[in-house]
Amino acid sequence: MSDELVPCDTSVLDELIEATRQESVLDQFRRRADQSKDKVDDAVYRRVMDDFAARLQILAAVTEPLRARARAEYAKLRAACARIEDTQVRARLDTQELEFRGAIGEIDAAALANRLREPAQTLDDCCTELTRLETHKARFVAAFGSEEALLDLPTRRLAAGQVADAKGPPRARVQVEGDGTDAGVYALGAVARIGRAEDNDICVQSRGISRHHAVITATVQGFVLRDLGSQNGTVVNGERSVERTLADGDQIALGDGRLRVTLTPAGARASRAPG
Repeated sequence: MSDELVPCDTSVLDELIEATRQESVLDQFRRRADQSKDKVDDAVYRRVMDDFAARLQILAAVTEPLRARARAEYAKLRAACARIEDTQVRARLDTQELEFRGAIGEIDAAALANRLREPAQTLDDCCTELTRLETHKARFVAAFGSEEALLDLPTRRLAAGQVADAKGPPRARVQVEGDGTDAGVYALGAVARIGRAEDNDICVQSRGISRHHAVITATVQGFVLRDLGSQNGTVVNGERSVERTLADGDQIALGDGRLRVTLTPAGARASRAPG
């Protein structure tokens, strides 16, 4: 299959990666400023933070159309992969049928070897194409930071007995522990905002939790937990943490609220970012 037969334009990714990089740099500056706000006059702090907010708003106006274009191109890429995978399945079935007919004696060895050449070639071609397309898929994922963000997956509360999607994202679940209405299991999407306010993705009303306490973001490195300047802080496995990459089984404490992280193998990362 030639490039012309795969309708996927990746040129938008370079623009998106650069815009996202600028957003990340500004967000890092903003977090540093927030951590050091006691060192300057409040008026200076507000001027700096307002400037960062304005610049981030300008960047958002640039990145959102780029993300929309990239998602549209990624949909074309996924459709191309699905077509190739369908062809691959049919070739495997053809191979199995021919081998079965040979096993029961309907087709002799010479004829079987000859007839197996075509599906074998098809399987080789499909494997080559899928490998090539995977490199394109990896670029899309890197541009968005994660497959969850690329697919714009939401964080959602799972009903009792419900499981997260088995064949793809989300690759992580957070269990809010407790006996009240807050208790529940959430499948993590691109972003999971946690706090007392109703506009959070995961709303927890336990004592000591700020209105907007913390956020878990899906990245290429894994699911990253970041405290949002909460009054009582965020504690992971007994250690106060501003930001860290989560691992399977991590215990998170937000005030009196307790959360437990479960990662599937695809979502787990062996390394931990320092707290």
